[in-house]
Formats: sequence, C-alpha cells, structure tokens
Amino acid sequence: MDRKRSWGVALLALATAAAMGVTSLSAERSHRDPAPETAAGAVAPEEARQILRDYFSAHYSEGGCSAIYADLTHDGAEELLVLEMGSDRAGEPIQLHSSALDPDRFTDGRVTVLRAMPDETVTALYEYTCASQHAGWGELYLQKQEGLSYLLLYTPYTSTGRSDFQIALFSLGQDGEIRDAVREAVTFPVEEGPAQADDADETEIRAFLQTAQALLRDAKPLLVYDSVYDPETGTDGPRQFAYLDELFTTY
Repeated sequence: MDRKRSWGVALLALATAAAMGVTSLSAERSHRDPAPETAAGAVAPEEARQILRDYFSAHYSEGGCSAIYADLTHDGAEELLVLEMGSDRAGEPIQLHSSALDPDRFTDGRVTVLRAMPDETVTALYEYTCASQHAGWGELYLQKQEGLSYLLLYTPYTSTGRSDFQIALFSLGQDGEIRDAVREAVTFPVEEGPAQADDADETEIRAFLQTAQALLRDAKPLLVYDSVYDPETGTDGPRQFAYLDELFTTY
C-alpha cells in the first residue's frame, strides 16, 4: 500500500472513530448562550417560539418527532429544527421518545429548519434527508462556535475503490441561503481503486483529518446514518446511527 492510500485508510478510521463517539441517542446539552440583539426583519424571540410551537402542534405529532430550538440565522430569534423518521413498517408511527429506534427498522429521516416570519407564518429554511440506502447516507449535527449555533454536515462516502469525504459548518440567512464558515472536501483512492489527477495528497488529507476531528468533537447529532468502509475486508463496516431524542429544548 503506497503512502497516499495509507492516509486514505487513516481517514476511513477517523470516520469510524468520530461516528462512534456520537452514537448516544439522547445527548443532552440544553443551555443558552448570549444571543445577539434581534435583527431587522426577525420576529421577537418569545413571539417566534410561540409561532413555531403553534405550527408544530398543527402539523406534527410530538410522539413521532423530535424538535429543538437553535438560532441558525444569528439574528436573535431561534428557529425550530424538526426531525421526522420513517421505518420499514408502513403506516406504523414511530414513537421516538419511548424507546431507541432499531437501525434495522430505519428507512429514512428528515430534518427541517422552520423559521417564524413577521406575518406569523412559518417557512422552511433548510431540509436535510437521509436514508438507509447507500446514496442517502450522511451525518447532520448542531455545533457551537464562539456561542453561535451552526449546522455541521459530514458525508464520508466510499464506493467502488474511491472515497469522497466532505464536511461543512454553516449558518443560514433569513431567506435560507447557506453561509459557510467551513467547507472542505478530499477525494482519494481506497485499496486498489483508480487514482485521479485531483486526488488529495498527504498534506491535504492530514489537514482534512484535523478539521474533521475538531468539528466533530463536541457536535450534537441530529441525524446520523452511515456505514464506514473497512479497507481490510473490502466491505462496509459497522453502521453508525444516532438521532435527536428530545422536545423543545434550546441548543
């Protein structure tokens, strides 16, 4: 195995270790950091909460959803993140808060970021979907940086001898635009996979490794489902599965 491919194996090992560190289904960290003053065009914080809570009650079931407040627009008014889950038993509701969901029953999930508007309507700023099929794997977290809340998206994707790992830390604009604080990616061959001209070199892989380790260290899982490739066996390794299991707390 050449040096580039040995670094690829090290990066795959990082993905396993990082995911294993967030498999708790109810990682609690409900606290409030000092929020910025309410920006122009934002609803007052308490009014925003009430609008979002009323909307949730009208459109979702508390037993089948998780929900957490976080100010992802950094304007002083929190958004509501709602997690919905699907299972292999069509039509049977999943009671997320009564027991842990078996990964074998998980088929799909969705995290929606809802924002209260000045006219008391609610709009969806961002949506993330994840599925048990390989093409749908991924990881979405909440992360704090200097007292501000961000979404953290991590996709350690490996298929047919190639790996494409991406990580992004971002906030949202009031209209839903993505505002990147960090966005990095590396591609590299695994084992006997084909090399390409734009493959990451050893230095780039090391830098990505350090960034991913730092960002994932204290991240709170919203929805995590992936199966990290095991280069020793040439097959997918253990599944990583975690999801938000709480209601109406504040991140």
